[in-house]
Amino acid sequence: MQAVVLLGAVILVGFVIVDWRAFTRISHTALGYGLAIARRQERLRLTPCDFGADGRLRLEHGMAQHYPDHHAIMLLPELKRFGISFRTAWPLNGVVYYDSLKDNSEIRLVKRIPWSSAVLTFLWFLTVAGGLIAYFVFYAQAGGFASASGTFLAAALGGLGLLVFLFGLIVVVAAYWLEDKRLMVVYHELRSALGAPHIE
Repeated sequence: MQAVVLLGAVILVGFVIVDWRAFTRISHTALGYGLAIARRQERLRLTPCDFGADGRLRLEHGMAQHYPDHHAIMLLPELKRFGISFRTAWPLNGVVYYDSLKDNSEIRLVKRIPWSSAVLTFLWFLTVAGGLIAYFVFYAQAGGFASASGTFLAAALGGLGLLVFLFGLIVVVAAYWLEDKRLMVVYHELRSALGAPHIE
């Protein structure tokens, strides 16, 4: 049994490591990697900016990697350039797709998180919610609601389970807010480097 648990832990850790490496690699194959969780679209007057020979543009809080063949620019925030360098379990990267680097161009920002973060978060919430439902079902079948004290105990334990669920939800929302704030700082720095004012 211990060997099975150990093997499962090794597989889980390996999955997370491989997934995060694939998510953060600087390559055109990483442009569509990860789960897309948000999109932003706008029209801008764009002017070409000075990407290096390797297609990179250093920004104040991160880096932009240009892939002209794919009409895409990958945004990678650098934690050390922010006051709080804490990395959450839900890192974000962004890819800016554009029609052309010309005036009045439409650009689309796609935000993604690693597959491992999405899968493990879903499984965690599913486990908590499923466990809570299963508890009430089995408790009811065992006649736990037949007395006032039993009903009170079920309500107390159910409330505790609900608090665990809500706490997890708050952690995920707070982590997304922090990671999104960092990504949007880099995005706005890229907009400033690319161009000019937003066209309403």
